[in-house]
Formats: sequence, C-alpha cells, structure tokens
Amino acid sequence: MTSTCIVTDSSAQFTQPGLPGKQCLKVLQHGLWNVADQRAALPKVADFPKNITTDFHPQIFSPSEDEIFDLISTSLPLYDEIYILLLSKEISPLYSRVEKSVATLHGRANLHLIDSQNTSAGLGLLVQYAATLIAKGLPAEEVERSLRLMVTHIYTIFCTPSLSYLHNAGILDVGQAAVGDMMGLFPLFVLEEGKVNPLQKVKNLRSVMEYFIEFVDEFDDLAHIALIQPTTPIQSETKILHQHVSEFFEETTYTEHSINAFTASLLGPRGFGMAVMDNPA
Repeated sequence: MTSTCIVTDSSAQFTQPGLPGKQCLKVLQHGLWNVADQRAALPKVADFPKNITTDFHPQIFSPSEDEIFDLISTSLPLYDEIYILLLSKEISPLYSRVEKSVATLHGRANLHLIDSQNTSAGLGLLVQYAATLIAKGLPAEEVERSLRLMVTHIYTIFCTPSLSYLHNAGILDVGQAAVGDMMGLFPLFVLEEGKVNPLQKVKNLRSVMEYFIEFVDEFDDLAHIALIQPTTPIQSETKILHQHVSEFFEETTYTEHSINAFTASLLGPRGFGMAVMDNPA
C-alpha cells in the first residue's frame, strides 16, 4: 500500500476537524520579527492592535531553507508520495525556498510541489481536498492532476478597515493606506492567480456582506463556503450571508472560523474574508 503525506504551512486554516490522514500532515511554521528584530512565534490574534504602531509592526518570516530541508529530507525515506501544498508565492517567498530545496533532494518519495495561489481557508480547503483524494486510494498522477485543477476552483476575497497592515505587508503603498484609513471605508480585495488585487470600497459592513452574496451568486455549484471572522465577530452582518446560503445553496457546506495569526498579520485583527470552493464541471 502506498504511503503518503501532505506538507503545508501555518497560513492554512482548516474547515473540518477530522482531516483524513491528519497524522501524516506536516506543517511548516511561519513566525515574525518583532520591533527588537528578534525572531519570535506568531502572537495571539487578540494581541494585535487595530492598526500598525511604532511598537507593533510584524514582519512575517517564512521557514528557513534549513528548516525546509530538514522536514522534507527526513520525510523522504518514510513515504512513497509527498504532496507539498503551500500559500501563494505572490504573498510569501516560502514556495520559492521549497522549490529550491526540492530540486536538490532525491529519495524514496516522489515530491509533488503545488502553489495553491491562495492562503488561509482557501489553502486549507485544498489540503483537505488532497487528503480526501489520497484516502480514496487514487494514483499519484491523478491526485496531482486533480489538485492542480482544483487550484483554479478556489476563490478568496478579503475585507479590512486596517489598511496600515496591508501597507506593512508591502501590498499597499503608504498613500493608499493613509487615504483609505482616513476615509473610514471598507476596501475589498480578491486573490487572483495568487495576487492580492483591489476590487472596490464600500461604506459599511452590510455593504460588504451584500457584495459577498453577489460573489457567491456567481457560482452554480459550490462545494464549500468558509467565512473568516475578525477577532470581534460580526455575527449580525454575517447572519445575512448565512441565511442566503441556506436558502439558495442547500447542498453547500458553510462554515465560520476566527482569523488566524498569519492572516491577521496581513489584514489586521479586524480583517475578515471568505473562501469558496467550486465543484469542477
């Protein structure tokens, strides 16, 4: 019987607790540099201030080349197939570092490196999909082909009133962040081919939820909708979305999750978003 494992990174958020083959899941851990330029683990999201300050401007660092090499090289003798599913290479240098290590490693296992072009729940959905395919005993070539196809069927949109975090992450310039924060708007962003691209700005949370509803209505056959809540959940607003999904997407799984530390480092603790997975035709 073929032995298999999945390697992902700590930006992923999983939408189901009972992940098949969870014991064979390995996670590359992100961390941050604090203001004293000392390496540290990601803090709890509750410790993030609303906006970037002189005392708190997190700089996410990816696992080092040594850490990557150690994890993969020690896994090579243990498995026949290793699927490495990572957050978008447009957001983090992790993919490039892993790609460099994979090129130098040879052993028992076949390595399948895939850029999810996503993060957070979008990456988590892809990892879960991989685990489901593996549990079915599908050939490795078919699993990889299906995963690469599914990458194009997972979509994520984000919203944050804390543009200083996006500037700190290098996604917005200082002028865009300052003007956006001053106007008190709710900018919407979408991940397209792994890149964070602006969509539009709306005036309030209700308008954000209306846009989220318009977004899901563009699909006919959604398998999963995962909503990422900010540190202070916006339950009254998201209730509108949940009700709409229940009425018009009866066969679609809907879940809600608190924002994780990696995503909060990009969007701030008040950031939130939604990942949807479409069923391929």
